Amino acid sequence: MLKELDQIYVPPDEQTLRRVQRKTEDIDRIVRRWAQDVIDVLPKGLCLIEDELYVLGLFLAQQRRLNIELDSQKPPVSLRGKLYQASFFPGAIDRAEILRVAHRTVASRLESDIDRACQFFCSDRDIEHNSEPAIDWRVAIRYLAQQLHHIASQIDLKREYYTSPQRFEVALRARDLAANIAEKRNAMLGNLTPVEEAEFSRPPA
Repeated sequence: MLKELDQIYVPPDEQTLRRVQRKTEDIDRIVRRWAQDVIDVLPKGLCLIEDELYVLGLFLAQQRRLNIELDSQKPPVSLRGKLYQASFFPGAIDRAEILRVAHRTVASRLESDIDRACQFFCSDRDIEHNSEPAIDWRVAIRYLAQQLHHIASQIDLKREYYTSPQRFEVALRARDLAANIAEKRNAMLGNLTPVEEAEFSRPPA
């Protein structure tokens, strides 16, 4: 079993450590790849700059990870079921715990990446990253990610997207909420000169 020390999980042996690392990297790769798939199918011409698309991708990965974790917990295992697993499948409890630790590790990694990306965005523009306009901007991007995840998670993006009616819903939500993000960005950049604002707000080529 894994030991918990101040919310840091210490595997008891090298084999368990490798299993945790593999599962962590698997989850991380899956959720980031899915997030990039969503970014790739967004309609062209959104009023989002490159940095915002990067942050949006991180929030999408965060939403996807949470969804995968919740799905893995359904249906909940009863106490009798846990005792049965422990008696006849002693490795089942370890696998569940390894999965839980891996999800926690990926969640922490994504949250750190989001914080760092938002702080860099603000510091490059001499804006306090914890100011109200900066927080509003960040929340607007997260809300777009939540809405896109709700729609995109219902379909296979690789095989079904371009023949699915959900693609119209994705496009509409993306355009509406991207405009809101642009408004929040402009409010955050309100203290810049017109030349500086044009430079920082220029969409990617």
